[in-house]
Amino acid sequence: MIPDKLKDYLEAPFVWFIELIFEIIVEIGLWIKWKKYLFISLVFENKYVVKTTEFIKDILIYTLSVGPIPKHVSFIMDGNRRYARSQRVSLQMGHEAGGKTLLTLVYICKKIGVKCVSCYAFSIENFKRPKIEVDTLMELFAVKLDEFAARANDYKDPLYGSKLKIVGDSKLLSKEIREKVKVVESLTSKGELFILFVCLPYTSRNDIHRSMCKSVLKVLKTKEENKKFTLTPTTLSQEMYLEEFSDKCDVVIRTSGHKRLSDYMLWQSHQNATIEFSNSLWPDFAFFEMYIMLLKWSFFQNIQIQRGSLFSLKSHIRSRCKLFVNKEVNVNYFDLPEPPRAVSVTEKKG
Repeated sequence: MIPDKLKDYLEAPFVWFIELIFEIIVEIGLWIKWKKYLFISLVFENKYVVKTTEFIKDILIYTLSVGPIPKHVSFIMDGNRRYARSQRVSLQMGHEAGGKTLLTLVYICKKIGVKCVSCYAFSIENFKRPKIEVDTLMELFAVKLDEFAARANDYKDPLYGSKLKIVGDSKLLSKEIREKVKVVESLTSKGELFILFVCLPYTSRNDIHRSMCKSVLKVLKTKEENKKFTLTPTTLSQEMYLEEFSDKCDVVIRTSGHKRLSDYMLWQSHQNATIEFSNSLWPDFAFFEMYIMLLKWSFFQNIQIQRGSLFSLKSHIRSRCKLFVNKEVNVNYFDLPEPPRAVSVTEKKG
């Protein structure tokens, strides 16, 4: 728009005309943006395009499942607020879009063969945010809990057979949310095919501190009972929130461009754990980007396995070529000629 100082030197009709031109340009831009969005929606929501895309995804998933597959994949879901601002929608809609992305990627991970997915839904530090935002997140969290429980118990749904665990310092949650968590966890407790850990509210320091306190108490208790208990990294892992998956996380993925862990998976991201950073905002993080990350992990994991087994591609190819050139011929025993007569080399003729 025209600055106020410049308006003082211009005639009123001329100012009105310039402002009208600006408004027309803005409206044309909005119209083009809307038409572009409408065109993209029509193309990608076409049933043939959707079926073709799903077919390609199935082929890629099958290809990936042939090689090594990570057991534990974790997401730092960052960028919901920036996504809401970029799309000029409410903060709640930004978090709802993030929730849909999580369920979609959880289904894909389950289909690939990943046994566990964990996600950083809410940090203990996030309670410092405005109360309105925290309450909105908790309301959305309660809705998504019900949705996941319903899908996990529906045998027609791809998420059927999944278990849901909410981990973190539950004392910071309201009584209503704690009761909701207990109900949902009991509804999905029989799931054995896949497990989803939602870390809320969670930090790694809190997890390690809690595990250390429980382990020390166990040491003191066993000492009183004249039993021996050794405090080791393994025993510490056993007392952590993520149960059997507390010891290691194979792949940690963080979106939104920030290259830090933010007090998450500090204990688990060791021993060849892969940490991937994406510039995409969490609601924009899609299948193909995650697929490339998992494919890269599988490729390098396969190289390590082959090196550990002393596998040599060069010698393997050479041996196969020898078999091809000098092809062995199978001969029947009965087709062999009669053996020559035996001649003594010690006996002499008289």
